[in-house]
Amino acid sequence: MMQKIGRVFLALTLLVTMLMGAQAASAAAAFTDMKKHWAKEEISAAVNQGWINGYNAKTFKPNANMTRAEFLKSLVAALKIKAADSDTPFVDDTGWFRAYIATGLKQSIIKVGDYEENNFEPNSVITREEIARMTIRALGKDAEGVKSGYLAVAKKLEIMQGYPDGTMGGDKNATRAEAVVMVMNTLTAKNPPALVVAYPKTKEQLNTLIQSLPSFKGTTTYGRNGIILVNSKGSDNFADNTLVVEYDSNLKATIINVADPTTENQSIVKDLFKTYYPSSFEKAYSAYIKVSKAADSDDSSAVKTKYDNRSFEAYKGINTKRVVIWIGA
Repeated sequence: MMQKIGRVFLALTLLVTMLMGAQAASAAAAFTDMKKHWAKEEISAAVNQGWINGYNAKTFKPNANMTRAEFLKSLVAALKIKAADSDTPFVDDTGWFRAYIATGLKQSIIKVGDYEENNFEPNSVITREEIARMTIRALGKDAEGVKSGYLAVAKKLEIMQGYPDGTMGGDKNATRAEAVVMVMNTLTAKNPPALVVAYPKTKEQLNTLIQSLPSFKGTTTYGRNGIILVNSKGSDNFADNTLVVEYDSNLKATIINVADPTTENQSIVKDLFKTYYPSSFEKAYSAYIKVSKAADSDDSSAVKTKYDNRSFEAYKGINTKRVVIWIGA
């Protein structure tokens, strides 16, 4: 135990100057209409990834309908497809959405024949059927959608779920919250999480795991002694590497060093817990959050327990936001 604690504070000392001052505020945290919403986590991730915004600094309007152009823009941006302006056959393509319509056509996400009289009607409210069609095409599965039905394929890929009566509600309009979740599910279908058969023990295995997480964005780099630096901003600023993950072969433990409890870092931590504690990740995450929020003198600034027959330890450094998490074999 003393060896572990000593290693924790050694890690704190070595990394504090490297990572000090790096902060990121979550825009989604300020939305007054999202505090208890069922899609809060997905919307928070989407806003922080930058492919959708609120109506203003205080509201997201999760239950408002989403227009056809708004969804196309979100899907193109989430897939990191560069939008390029060009002429289109649509007679109503004038507006902020023009480049996204042109890009959607070029990427075969939308097709002219889907719309009457060459009118895209960008401000029309989008339906679940349209979302299924766009997302399935974005995944390169248009032929399967034509053969089996876009809604059926969307359900199979878990992009959307049906209703209790077995219907898919293709003609129903999608809310902004529902649309965000469907785009997030599309990203997961495009880059499914790596199946971790064995305990990741090399920096390469850990790096693959981190980059496969649904919440991951930005960049990773290898540091000294096999550590992996996670930069959620994807910037060239070394101080933005506010999350470090490593596997210690001597201690047979995975160590997660959270220098700054940003929304992005916490989402990655939670996704990592889903890998190591598949049945108890919510409990592990709650324990981590409790440690992260604890005062220096509070007994809750350290926890040692076990989830899913795997050890869990978390410690908060003195006079710092940093939390170090140990996951045993």
